[in-house]
Amino acid sequence: MPATRRKLRRGLAAVAALPLLALAATACGYGSEAKDGDTSKVAAVGKKVDGLDSVRIGYFPNLTHATALVGDQEGLLQKELGGTKVSYSQFNAGPAEIEALNSGSIDIGWIGPSPAINGYSTTDGKGLRIIGGSASGGVKLVVNPDKVKSLKDVKGKKIATPQLGNTQDVAFLNWIAEQGWKVDAQSG
Repeated sequence: MPATRRKLRRGLAAVAALPLLALAATACGYGSEAKDGDTSKVAAVGKKVDGLDSVRIGYFPNLTHATALVGDQEGLLQKELGGTKVSYSQFNAGPAEIEALNSGSIDIGWIGPSPAINGYSTTDGKGLRIIGGSASGGVKLVVNPDKVKSLKDVKGKKIATPQLGNTQDVAFLNWIAEQGWKVDAQSG
């Protein structure tokens, strides 16, 4: 697909999705494998948006991506795009979704800030366009309260993040640096 058509498709999908951003906050999920499929509950009927046959949308199947979940489940995006058929791919982590965006497997995606910025910068801004942010403060460290009662109880422990380079990973590495701890980002 020519780059101009791909950019147009992404831009149109983004414009159609903007009204839905007010529905709920988005952040990041976990893991890295996509589940593909046409999950639209509404048929593509009416005039196609700028003659496009389809728009492929990626998101994480969790509550932090409620905007996309509701848009998919209720068929809101399909209704807005009329005869342009919407299909969805579900991802479990941002880096995998960025790979899909950069390879042209999807046209638009809901994604956290760290993978979005990384995807943008690794393509010198030519591979994707970041059109807006809609959430912050969604990253939390979940611990066993019987074993971790204070910051000193975390030091030296193994901490897992969903995927190298996803929002939780970057936020956690930043938090570690703020504590003055030295950690190898690749191996922990």
